[in-house]
Amino acid sequence: MYPDSPFTDTLDTKLVYEAENDSSRSSSTDIDSNFKEIFKWLCTAPKISSFRINTLKTSKQAVLESLKQYLNTGEGKATANCILHERVEDTLIIQFSPISSINVHPKEVVVDKDCGAAVLRGAHIFAPGVLGMVSGCQIGDEVSIYVDIMKTCKRGLQKLFTGSKLHIGNGIVRMQRSELYGADLNPRGVAVEVTETISGCPQISEDLFPPGKILLQNLPSIICVHTLDPQPNEVILDMCAAPGHKTSHIASLMTNQGILIAIDKTAGKTKLLAEHCLRFDAKPQIYVADSSKIFSSSSTNKPLDGPPYPANSFDRILLDAPCSALGKRPQLRNDITNKVLKSYVALQKKLFVVAVNLLKSNGILVYSTCTITLSENEGIVAWALRKFDLELVQPKVHIGSPGFEGTSLTKEQLHLVQRFGPETGIDSIGFFIACFRKKLIS
Repeated sequence: MYPDSPFTDTLDTKLVYEAENDSSRSSSTDIDSNFKEIFKWLCTAPKISSFRINTLKTSKQAVLESLKQYLNTGEGKATANCILHERVEDTLIIQFSPISSINVHPKEVVVDKDCGAAVLRGAHIFAPGVLGMVSGCQIGDEVSIYVDIMKTCKRGLQKLFTGSKLHIGNGIVRMQRSELYGADLNPRGVAVEVTETISGCPQISEDLFPPGKILLQNLPSIICVHTLDPQPNEVILDMCAAPGHKTSHIASLMTNQGILIAIDKTAGKTKLLAEHCLRFDAKPQIYVADSSKIFSSSSTNKPLDGPPYPANSFDRILLDAPCSALGKRPQLRNDITNKVLKSYVALQKKLFVVAVNLLKSNGILVYSTCTITLSENEGIVAWALRKFDLELVQPKVHIGSPGFEGTSLTKEQLHLVQRFGPETGIDSIGFFIACFRKKLIS
């Protein structure tokens, strides 16, 4: 059974819905009613997995047939159904159902909440995620997998964990304790091969295919790039690009024709971004820069010169903004503080100002987050429409639900944005997408 709430008692959830400088926001009573179902939904794992097919390297039919064959062999623990998404052309969906009960083995491993969430989404357990493994475990042993809910398990624990824990699945040991713990060790690789989980999600590795052919990616993230609708021979900017999943998707839809600029703040992140794009045959120009500082009214740089850029440099811009990430599922525990929660809006606005300046007239700007808050989503949209010469537009692929009331957005505007949650009927993650067009200057 999943925990009742992933959030700590200290989190004032009403701050989640605060829309700054907007006098029309809903009452506290309405807020509690509207979001009660969302918190319950966030605690559980999605009932689908989605794979984006890299059309630069393979075909959707080839991937579909390969995955169906894998699931039908029994290796994929198939009570799962594999289909092509009817409206998102480069996406494959695997549907499955939670398992009501699973066996408990006498030997156990303990993992942290992030590793546990990944296991429930179909991942195996890699060495860094193992907090504890009972002594005597040998390669090939069956073990039960537990999540340390309250973060009290000390790394290297060798006896049964007596703290607050959640049994999420079972697996087979692939690395011994001696390979996992030690002052001079930096263990890598699969430590426990997961065989079953309470989510019912089959363990499907991208390693089943040659590198760069498919990517396990949340459906709303795929829809986000289709909303941007990149075209060949355009000049496009991905402002917060690492780890590169959306960047490689943009490149695929552009068929690597045109100019794609991908920016992230640190060298480490851009290194991972470059490695991902190389695997996926994506060919962006990558720069290490703070995207809140890449606009300069005095710059004469062309896109390939690197930042800072002058005004009106890009046909389309993706701002997949840093956010509180409250839409991730399953949320087995969330320790975000009120201070951190409230800090994102200022950064999102700062990045948005840069994006609007860099966007050409009649250009397209897509703003997205993987969170559920009103202030980071509808609140940002309402602020942007008041501040800039922007209009919301109907995206090419519109699958999400309307936005939530509580800001100054009209009903028509709420139906142009896309919110993904339990009301959407797509059992993926919490996500938000808004598509803007910069009005022509008369």
